Amino acid sequence: MSTVFKVVRLVGESPKSIEDAVVVALKASSERVRGQTWAQISDLRANINENGGVDRWQLTVDVAFRVDQDEH
Repeated sequence: MSTVFKVVRLVGESPKSIEDAVVVALKASSERVRGQTWAQISDLRANINENGGVDRWQLTVDVAFRVDQDEH
């Protein structure tokens, strides 16, 4: 049986870590769609604060989920 996926692009953001920014995006996605199967992470960004440190992380997350298909 063949499978079809739809991909949704999100931007996750967290002051804690890169990993937490991914979790934030995946949690938001899982509350709206079902059947998430994989994610691709890209476009890592860091917001720089007044002291020259990082105050939050942002990254782009492409989340794929299965598209229901009728079996023939």
